[in-house]
Formats: sequence, C-alpha cells, structure tokens
Amino acid sequence: MQLLKTIENANLKPNIEKKIIDIFSTKSIDFEHRFLELTEDDLENLSKINSLIIENMDFLMDKFYDHLLEFKETKDIMLEKPGLAEHLRKVHTSYFKELFSLNYDDNYLALRFNTGLTHLNVNIPFNVFMGSYSYFLSLVIYFIKDELPKRGFSHKEILNIVNSIQKIINLDITLVIRAYYSKEMSEKEKLSDDFIKRLSRIAEFRDEDTGSHIERMSYYCMTIARHLGFDYDFQMDILEASPMHDIGKISIPDYVLLKPAKLTDDEFEIMKTHTIKGYEILSGSDSKIMKFGAEIALSHHERYDGYGYPNRLKGEDIPISGRICIISDVFDALTNKRIYKPAYSVEESINIMKNEMGVGKYFDPAVFDAFTKGFDDIMTIKNHYKGSIR
Repeated sequence: MQLLKTIENANLKPNIEKKIIDIFSTKSIDFEHRFLELTEDDLENLSKINSLIIENMDFLMDKFYDHLLEFKETKDIMLEKPGLAEHLRKVHTSYFKELFSLNYDDNYLALRFNTGLTHLNVNIPFNVFMGSYSYFLSLVIYFIKDELPKRGFSHKEILNIVNSIQKIINLDITLVIRAYYSKEMSEKEKLSDDFIKRLSRIAEFRDEDTGSHIERMSYYCMTIARHLGFDYDFQMDILEASPMHDIGKISIPDYVLLKPAKLTDDEFEIMKTHTIKGYEILSGSDSKIMKFGAEIALSHHERYDGYGYPNRLKGEDIPISGRICIISDVFDALTNKRIYKPAYSVEESINIMKNEMGVGKYFDPAVFDAFTKGFDDIMTIKNHYKGSIR
C-alpha cells in the first residue's frame, strides 16, 4: 500500500481530509465512475493490459528511477538517507501496481488522496510531483504502444487502451490536486487538532527516551487498521486518538516512570494505574476522539489471553482499538531505546513478540497478521520518525 511513504513531521489534517474525501466518496462507486468519466469500457480496456503492466513494473521502475536521479531536486530527496531510495522504489512499485488493480473503490480514492496530502506535508513541490507522475505516464504509454502490436492489438484498440490509462491517471492527479489545495482549516479545527496533539505529548515530555513514539505508534495503528479492512473514518479516528494512549502517565511519580531498572512488584502496580488514570482524564469529554482515546488508554495493556491489565479482559472482549495499539506500542518500545533497556533490532523485536510474548497470548492473531501484512509501511514510518521532533 502507498500510504505514508516518505513522512517526516507529517500532519495529515484528518478533518480536512474527511471533508474533501466526502466529495469523492459516495455510497455508490457508479457515481465516482461518472464523475471521473471512468466507464465500464475503460475498465474492460484496463483489464486487457493490467497484468502486462504489473509483470513489467520492475522494468518501468528502472526507467522511472533513472529519470528521477537525473534531477537534483528529486535526487536530493531520495539520497537524503541511506537506503531511502531503495525503500521508496518498493513503495512506488506497490503504488503503481495498485493503480492497475482495477479496484477503484472508496478506500482506493481515500488512499490516493492521502498520497497527495503526504507529499504536501513534507513540502514536495507540486511541480515536482506532477512532473514525476507525467513522466511515469509517458513511460507506460510508450511501453504499451511498443508491446501491444506484438500481441495482435489493432491501432484502434491501442488508442482506446491509452485513453483509458490516461483517465485512471487523471483520477489520481485530480485527487492530488485536491490535496495540494486543501491547506485551509477553520481556526476551531486547528485549535482542536493542536490541543489533542499537545495533550498527547504531556506524558512524553517527562520521559526523555520516548522521542517520536506517539507519531510512530499512531501511524502504526492506522496501518494495521487499514490491513484489517477498517474504513477510512476508523483509520483516521485511531490515528488521532491513539497518541493519547499513555496520557495517564502524568499521574505516575518520577521514581517509577524514570526508574532505569526493573520495577518492583509494588512499583509495577503503581505503573499499571496509568491506564485507569488515562481513561478518567479522557472519558468525560463530549469529543468523539477523546472518548476513543479513553477506550485506548484503558485497554492498550490488555492481553489476548486475559492476563493483561487493568481489567484482565480476554480475546474479543478487548476493544479492537486496544488489540491494535498493544502491537503498535510494543513494537515501538522494543525497537527504541528506553531508560531501562537498549533498542533491539527489528529482527530481535519480532522474535520477542512472536516467541517470547506470543501471538495468541499477548496479541490477537488476526491483528498481528495485519501488522505483518503492513510491515513495509511500518518500516517506512519507523525510518522517517527517528528521534525527537519536539
């Protein structure tokens, strides 16, 4: 999936996203096809070449990346960090394969919109995005015009296919344009969004080792939710609410919270109260996101086998938000330095989660499977939210 590829200091502005996605997202996919003039004939045309494009995506990506590396602006972005160009190539490959997946539903439209918003938020100029996309379009069209005559397609058939390719790419570009021109939010929305983010940081400021923990884990949560099949609204809700999971730690004394060694039994009992305190702080609000945050704060340490805390809930009695957040929280805690432990490698962390903690013990197997399926995005998020961004 293409969401969240090159994010650093990103803020997806969920309220604005939802407003603009509502323009495109309707109860009927037929409306989307009419609005963007994508017809059944177009879908049939695309079905004739989608396998060919996907099978030759590596060849197309070789050409695409050779082109991007010729220009200083795109070259500087890709070579900013070791391994970034290789990872971006994997993500772009997935992105363009999905372009020809023939599954142009509401979720597809939302994800494509988010791609444009992501580029906007990391300050990639609109002309750079459009120039790169236009070049990819030309690559595909030249490839199609070269290959299809060898496969017996008539000149008229090829022109119809090229026209349909241009239409589906125009759908993408339309959403990207909407994203680039969706900057403005009302002052009330800005204030609400800023308040939630600042509230989420209160506990983090007391723990110098957490760095960008809340950014990483919240995007992990959204990625897992997407791979579980949840709709766009749920994905945005968990992105906004999950940063508040540890707000209750403001009630934990420093000698417990900042202890550079294993907690005693009594100290651990004190630490466990942060779940209840977080719930108490957030649950009285009329805000949908605050209430969702309260649910997460209370449940993100419950274990699938029923041996978690504070309520020893088991299996599906644990809210799905809690079952998602425990995986996100644990993975981030393991792979980053904390006052009481060093950072483990990704491989060590996954081994601990699978074999020492246990899928089916700590973690819901279905949710862990979604975490695994979204691991490319998880690693992108991890790599781009390194250190503190306070």
